[in-house]
Formats: sequence, structure tokens, C-alpha cells
Amino acid sequence: MAAQAAVKEELNGVYDEHIYQRFLLWKDQAGKSVNLIAGMINRSSAALSQYINKKYPGDIPGLETDIASLLRREEDLEFVTGPEAFCKTSASTLIWEVLQYCDTKQKMGAALAPSGTGKTETCKEYKRQNRATVFITADVTTKSPSNILRRLIEHVGGIGSRHSISEYLTGLIDKLRGTKRLVIVDDAHFLSWEAFELVRKLHDCAGVGVVYVGQERLYEQMKGTDGKSYLFDQIYSRIAIKRDRFQIMKKDARSIAESRCKGLDKECLDFLFHRARGKGRYRYMTNLIDVAMEINSQFGTPMGVPLLQEAEKFLLG
Repeated sequence: MAAQAAVKEELNGVYDEHIYQRFLLWKDQAGKSVNLIAGMINRSSAALSQYINKKYPGDIPGLETDIASLLRREEDLEFVTGPEAFCKTSASTLIWEVLQYCDTKQKMGAALAPSGTGKTETCKEYKRQNRATVFITADVTTKSPSNILRRLIEHVGGIGSRHSISEYLTGLIDKLRGTKRLVIVDDAHFLSWEAFELVRKLHDCAGVGVVYVGQERLYEQMKGTDGKSYLFDQIYSRIAIKRDRFQIMKKDARSIAESRCKGLDKECLDFLFHRARGKGRYRYMTNLIDVAMEINSQFGTPMGVPLLQEAEKFLLG
């Protein structure tokens, strides 16, 4: 019995290094305090601090079971495993500038560009590197404030049950107040004025940064070209930083193309750059490369302009 007790005591003092390192990574990127995390797993902050410093004297496997459960709920696997290789471009640099400024200063900003210029990919990469960021994507179903509020609550969590939109918004504000997190709304041109106002209220009352990402018509809407500028005065006046009018650069097109398919010759790169300057921009270009590579894989057709022209027949060009 004494020997079994000694073995048990020894095992209780052994850390699961994989769980430990994942937990530290999540804690740093989530930006949550030890007290807050301790409450999330129903443990004392003292016990959690001891665990972090590898001085926890209690049942380590039991504590790590609770931590593993927390990670399953909260861990962003896209951050841990890494997304498809992110290719930095001139456009992404400007978008990043907006995201970072609004994140550090808790300001409101806008990043506006046509579809296919890398807006969403840049936002995803920013969230991957800054896990506390709240990143939601608007669409035709998020025109009402209740839908955009639901989308935000799904990402933040911990709001509990409420009886009205106002109470849910109050709960979300209380949850985010003082966290200094960044809220990114992608495809924001889909939002109604009421949905914009809800996010504006969140910005004002919780003190979080907000970035609206979308097509150029979003800013025209805010300026009131349709005679409704008075509705957007509260939002327009809060835009502290804006980046738009992004150009399709040859060096960026080359970098993106070569990141997806190595060894492309000058004729292929010139052909792809020309396509990137048309409707669909970089997205059309990458789709064209992907189709060409699939044909190359299946039939062994050499990679070149003739193959790209053949692949283009499968796209809406």
C-alpha cells in the first residue's frame, strides 16, 4: 500500500507538457487574467498561479483534466495549427495598419477594397496572431441588429440567458468592458443602419476597438450619397482611420502566385497578373492557379500559359 501511495504521489507531481504548453499559449493569446481563467474552471487563482509556475502541490492530472476541457471549449485550433500560408501584400499591409491601430487605441476604423483583394485573409491572420480579437462575418442574414448581436455573442460567449435585445446587448457590453479587445466586422457593407448602431454602441460603452471591413460602397453609404447621411453621422464621425483604393501590384501578384505554385515562368506570371487586375482580383487568379494545378496533376499537362488558358474555361472569366 505504501508503494502504491508513493507511485500515486509521484504521478500527481508530473506535468503533461503538451497540455501545459497549449494552456500557456492560449492564456497569452486570449489576454485573460488568471482570476478570470480560474473562475472558468472553478479553481482558485492561487492554484492556477502555482500551476503556471510549475509549483502546484495538488492533484496535477485532475487540474489538467479541467484545463483540457477549457481548451476544448475555448482554444482556436486555427491559431494552434496555423492556416494556409499567409502571403503579405501591399494591400494587407495597409489593412493590418487599420486593425493594429484600432486594436491598440480602441478606435473605430474602416478597411475598404473590392472583393478578392485579400481583406478576409488578412483579418483571419490578424486574429490568428491576436487570439483575443472578435472576428465576425456579416452577410444577407445579418441585416437586423438581433442577428449581428447573436453573431457577436456566439464568439464572445458567457452572456447567459436574457429576455430582450437590450438586455443581451447590456450583457455583451459588460462582458467586453475593460478587455480592450478588437471587434472586426467583415463584409460590413451588408449591415443595416440599425446593426451599425448596435456595434457603435458596443464600441462606445465597452471601450473596444472596431474595424469595419468591406467594399468601397460602404464608405459612400456612410457619407450619405443616398440622402441619409444623418443616420450615419454617429458612425462616420468616429472613423479614426481608413484605408481604401488598394492597387493590384505586380510584385504582390507574383508573390501570391509563387506561394501556390513554384517555378512559374515569366509568361505565366504576366498572364496571371493581367487576370488579377480584372474582376475577382487575386481570388480569381488563385482559383485559376488551383484549377490549372488540378489539371496538371490529373493529366500531366505541363504548367504554362496554354494550361492556364485551358483552366480559365472552367471559371467565369
